[in-house]
Amino acid sequence: METTYDLSRITRSLKTDEKVIAFTGFSIDYENQPGKEGVLKISAYSRPDWSGYLTLTFIMETEGDSRLQEDLTRHFSTINENTLRPHFKEDFEAIFRCPVDALSKSPGWYFEEINIYFKALKGRERRIVEQHLIPALEKMLPFHFEPMEWWAQQPRKPEAVQPSTGKNKIEAGSLKSTLMNWFRSF
Repeated sequence: METTYDLSRITRSLKTDEKVIAFTGFSIDYENQPGKEGVLKISAYSRPDWSGYLTLTFIMETEGDSRLQEDLTRHFSTINENTLRPHFKEDFEAIFRCPVDALSKSPGWYFEEINIYFKALKGRERRIVEQHLIPALEKMLPFHFEPMEWWAQQPRKPEAVQPSTGKNKIEAGSLKSTLMNWFRSF
């Protein structure tokens, strides 16, 4: 008997258990238009042996611009083990790209998710992100990153259920501010 796995369900399940440690805004100048904006969310998972990985989730509203989505895909394709390894010491292990298409089917959004594995991560997340990861990304990607905003090491607040108004709460051009405000609410 063959077992069938629902990748979308598995991905959503994993995302609900993420330990978000930081987030920041970023922008890219695109086709002489300054400041196409997005959000980078960073989660961490540490194993008992102190190894672990950082999950980088990039989210950008593209308004259905297929050329922008293609350019973003091309930019992110430059991030691989060979281009990242020189920015880290011997603690860097591997990189794994996550299929986030299962989470979003909207052509108006671009998602990129990358897991970066380290031999020693626990307790070093902030130093790795600020001193190595963000500077490496700034060299590899045509992005301008804002200062990182770090989450306190406390449990998440329970979410209050909000009644649906039937209206789209995210207005055009405000994705970044909406996500940043949402992340700050925890």
